[in-house]
Amino acid sequence: MEPISPDIAKKLLSRDLANLIGRVQGGSKLSRAERAMLQSMASGSGGSGKDTAASYVELAGILGISRQSVTTWKKRKDAPKPAANGLHDVAEWRGFMKSHNLKGTEALAQDATELSNSLKARKLLAEVEEREFRLKVRQGDYFEVEEVRTVWTELIAKATAMLRKKFEQELPPVLTGLSAIEIQDENRRAIDEVLTMLHSE
Repeated sequence: MEPISPDIAKKLLSRDLANLIGRVQGGSKLSRAERAMLQSMASGSGGSGKDTAASYVELAGILGISRQSVTTWKKRKDAPKPAANGLHDVAEWRGFMKSHNLKGTEALAQDATELSNSLKARKLLAEVEEREFRLKVRQGDYFEVEEVRTVWTELIAKATAMLRKKFEQELPPVLTGLSAIEIQDENRRAIDEVLTMLHSE
């Protein structure tokens, strides 16, 4: 059987953990091996089952970082030192990485890839939205502001002309001698007539 990459292993462990959570929430009991794996994850060893590493190479593998990262970080004054037997405490190294917000070269490369993918997706989305907008303009769903302003100005001028003609020229002779209520009725009819004419334009 071929060895699997650390990324695939992490995904499998995450899925395994999700299954365990589902089973516990459903009331099922865990086996000893499952409980040990869960305790290992809770202690910060990431489910690798290893609390110590025999070498910096092994430590890098457990932490999921490059040897170069470990080589650089071990030079810091507060970096964890190997025990008298030469073993490296994995939990101490995880705490050290967390306290300094350190990420290995793989994690940084992954962050850069995710950022790049996010930027590409945003750019693609902007291009799609721009194309959709241009299509809507060609289909006549959108109009330029200046075009709307011109049409609106023309309509206002037309409505004003109609109202002036109706109320300044046509109505005065008709309203002579009428009562207030009759004048109100005539004005209402004149307004309705102008509105009907505007709607038919």
